[in-house]
Amino acid sequence: MGRRFDMVKMTQMQKMLSVDATFPMAMTVRDGVLRYEDGTEVVLWGSNFQPNLYWEYKFRMEHLGLPMTLETMQTMCDDGFKDLAIMGCDLIRCHLTPADFTDADGNLVDTLWLDMLGYMVAKARENNVYVYITFMNQMEYVFLEDSFVPKYTCEQWIFNPDCVAKTQNMIQQLVNWTNPYNGLKLKDDKAIAVWGLINEPEYSTFTQMREHPEQKALFCAWTEKEGAAFNDIHYARYRYGVVKTYIDSMHNLLRAEGAQQPVVWNCNWPRMIDGRRDVFTAIADSKADAVAFCLYPGQDDVGDPFMEHAADMSDKNYLPFLKYCFEDYYHLGWVRDPQFAGKAKLVYEFETMYNEKSSYLHPAMAKLFRALGVQMAAMWTHCFNIYSAHMGCSHNLNLKTTPKKAVGYIIAGQVFHHLPRGFEYKTLSDVHDVFGAFALSYEHDFSVASTPDLFIHSGDVSWCPVEVPTMPARIIGYGSSPLVSYKGQGLYIIDIEARTIRIDLYPHARFLREAWQWHADGRLVTELDEETAVPFELRIPGFEPIVFKKPPGTYTFRLVVDHQSSWVADHVSS
Repeated sequence: MGRRFDMVKMTQMQKMLSVDATFPMAMTVRDGVLRYEDGTEVVLWGSNFQPNLYWEYKFRMEHLGLPMTLETMQTMCDDGFKDLAIMGCDLIRCHLTPADFTDADGNLVDTLWLDMLGYMVAKARENNVYVYITFMNQMEYVFLEDSFVPKYTCEQWIFNPDCVAKTQNMIQQLVNWTNPYNGLKLKDDKAIAVWGLINEPEYSTFTQMREHPEQKALFCAWTEKEGAAFNDIHYARYRYGVVKTYIDSMHNLLRAEGAQQPVVWNCNWPRMIDGRRDVFTAIADSKADAVAFCLYPGQDDVGDPFMEHAADMSDKNYLPFLKYCFEDYYHLGWVRDPQFAGKAKLVYEFETMYNEKSSYLHPAMAKLFRALGVQMAAMWTHCFNIYSAHMGCSHNLNLKTTPKKAVGYIIAGQVFHHLPRGFEYKTLSDVHDVFGAFALSYEHDFSVASTPDLFIHSGDVSWCPVEVPTMPARIIGYGSSPLVSYKGQGLYIIDIEARTIRIDLYPHARFLREAWQWHADGRLVTELDEETAVPFELRIPGFEPIVFKKPPGTYTFRLVVDHQSSWVADHVSS
């Protein structure tokens, strides 16, 4: 059972969260808790971020006529880190596709994508962002046809000894690879926080094994050695051993090479444990320092494969589903099982499903993650400005093209950073929740974070059960509030200093087509209007209102005391 806590006594939120000045610090797992080398607990919020993947270019960029050059990818990467800073991210995750940079034996090949891996890691370090690297994945595009990975099924990545040996060769060379952009071997770069082994492991079933001659021969050899019967009961014993051996061997390899970062094993999506208790026991018994899972509310409500069954999910209420995930053992309740008490908890991917509008769900997910003891969470996936206006897909999040949803994601980062690790997940009702400085509502499609120094809201503040500050240092908003009147269709950021106010108005975003549908024809999906001027009014008690009508852009104003204000008189007299 999770420990109880008093949300009202949470530490006050800072103006903008940032990694400690001692960045980067190495991490270790002690008693199931991920800690920095100074002993403090790790709490990192961020996004999958992959300018180093051939898939990113082929799937999202090529059809726009963008050149596949190092300059294109580096410029996109730099721009992405600027957005991550605004979104409050201090973590990026990238699952590698080794067919981008390996040959038939797993040897490294010097390609654009290996170069971009080094560039991305170096830029993360420059921007005080930690990196979560997962070694193995393969998507639909293959850059090096001779690479070993596409020649094997996902199940063979674990169960085929030749594939395992080639993977080990790749990992050994990769962690010892010297990054040309900072001169550090990857294993020596403390900005690389953890190593993931496989993005979403697949495990051969008893039926699959019987239909695969090579796998059948391996199991038969095991049964002869163990004196076991050829049946599904003993196959579970065999599969337990294969999975545990794989994890332990990779852990041993990394440690032997001097790569000391914690090792993570992905446990995939909710209910993956169903029918795979032997596998999860192997994970629990293995040397893996941490376990990770993903969560996509709405995934069960569309057909399989989900890419062929697009449907608008933005009107669905997933607060009851999140509660069920916490309570049901087969969904995510297993995360709290004592057998995993010694493993740190991470979320390798999460997002809303076919929903580019809702702003209540990310904060609710962040609360669930902290209740489950999660210390790192990475949204799938950062949508770069260079293509986001042309993109329609199942997972869509961008500061400019999905502003309301993006503000909800920023609030979620605040939730994640400020809630304690491990508690009983509860909500006030099935349609809204209020906890400490935060509130969210499915009914109003709204979320808010509010302290004396920071006010963030994802829509018009008609429902707001938390107190609105009188003079926060920063406001991030979409729509109007007691402090701001604005009918623009982009988010805005207001920084209030002693004598000046800086206001950033983002472009007005208008969907020309349904952004939840798949679009890959190169035409605009979202129009970004940077020309239309919309009235804006900022009212800070005790100061003269700031009123203007200008198009999106950055504007600076003087902060002028209103000597006629009763607020000023009251505060002077006090």
